[in-house]
Amino acid sequence: MTFKEKEELQKLIQKLPPENIRRVAEIVIQHRTDKTDLSGEIHIGLDKENNTTLWRLYYYVEAVEKAKKLASK
Repeated sequence: MTFKEKEELQKLIQKLPPENIRRVAEIVIQHRTDKTDLSGEIHIGLDKENNTTLWRLYYYVEAVEKAKKLASK
C-alpha cells in the first residue's frame, strides 16, 4: 500500500462510527504476533502494519461506508 493510500485509509478510519472502531482493532490484532488485549486503548500505526492487514482494513472501512450510504437512502 502506498503512502497516499495509507493517508486515505487513516482518514476513512477516523470517520468511522465508534461501534466500528473495535472491529478495526480486531483486524489489526488478528495479524500481530503479540495478541494485544482489546480491553484497553491500543495505538494502530498504519506505517508499521503489513499490506495484508492494511488492505483488509481498507475493504472493511469501504464496506462500512457503503452500508451507511445504503441505509441513508
